[in-house]
Amino acid sequence: MQFSFIVPIYNDGYLVQSFCEEFKKAFQNYIEKEEIENDVELIFVNDGSKDNSINLLIENSKTYKFVKVIDLSRNFGQHIALSCGYEKATGNFVGMLNVDQQEPPSQLPILIDYLIQNNFDIVFGTFEERKTSFLNKTTSKLFSIILNYLTQNNTPSNVTTSRVMNRKFVDAYNKLTEKSRYLPGLETWLGFKHGFTPIIHTERKIGKSSYNFKKRILMALDTIVSFSDFPLKLIVGIGIFVALIGFGLTFFLLISKMFITDYQPGYTTTVSLITFLGGIQIMVIGFASIYIGRILKEVQNRPLYIINETYNFK
Repeated sequence: MQFSFIVPIYNDGYLVQSFCEEFKKAFQNYIEKEEIENDVELIFVNDGSKDNSINLLIENSKTYKFVKVIDLSRNFGQHIALSCGYEKATGNFVGMLNVDQQEPPSQLPILIDYLIQNNFDIVFGTFEERKTSFLNKTTSKLFSIILNYLTQNNTPSNVTTSRVMNRKFVDAYNKLTEKSRYLPGLETWLGFKHGFTPIIHTERKIGKSSYNFKKRILMALDTIVSFSDFPLKLIVGIGIFVALIGFGLTFFLLISKMFITDYQPGYTTTVSLITFLGGIQIMVIGFASIYIGRILKEVQNRPLYIINETYNFK
C-alpha cells in the first residue's frame, strides 16, 4: 500500500459520503488510476459515536473499496483514535485529516509532493486565515499560544489538522507508550525533519464542530498536564512569591509596632490573607492530584483503546 489516511469520526458520519467522493476524485487524478484501492486506503475510526455514524460508515465501506472502518468500543478521544489508525495503517505515506472538508482532500497531494521533494519526514498544512467564527479564531489562537508556552512547543498557530508523514516517522510514533496523548507535542518530541506548506482552508459547509469552548478548555488542561511539568514549576514560583510577600508583611508589622504605632491587625486583613493563602494551597493540591492521577493511569497500563469491530480489513 502506498498511501494511508486516517479520519476520526464522532457523530459526523453524515459527512462521510460526500467526503469519500471528493477523496476518490482527488486520488484518481493524483495517481492517474480509475481504481485506487490497491494504492490508497482511507481508514475511518469511529470514536464511540452516539448517533448512526457507524452504520453510515459500514455502508460507505461497501460502496468504496478503498474505505476501511475501525469501530472503537467507546469514546477514547480524537488523538487516541488517530493513534489507533496510525497503528493499523499500512501505507508508505500516512496522513490525517478531518471529515468536515475545511481542508479538502484535494490538498493532500500538495502535502505529499512537498514531503517527497524536500525530503521531510512530516509535513503540516498551514492556512492564511481560519474560515470560522471570530470566537473560534480567537480561542484557537490563544489556545495555541498558551500551549506552546506551557509545553515548550513551537507549533505555528496557523497549522491545519491535515498532515502527511513517511513510514519512518509513523513507526517511531507507534513505539510511544504513554496513555495521555497530545499529537502536536509528541510530533515535536520525536524530532526528524518537519515541513510546512500552505493549503486551502474553507468554511464548514454542513453542521458544526463538536469542539465548543468548554471542550477546548478541558483539552487544554488535559494537554498541559499530559505533556509538561511546567505547571508544577509555576506553582513553586507562586509559592516563593507568596512566601516573600508574607515575609515582607511580617517585617512591616514588626517595624510598625516597634517604631510607629502599636499595630492592631484588623478583621479584613486577617480574612484576606487566610483566603488568599487557602486558595494557593487548594490550587497546589489540585495540580498535584491531577499529576498523581496521571501517574496512576500510566501505572495501570491499560490498553490505549479497545476495538469493537473492523470492516473491510483483510
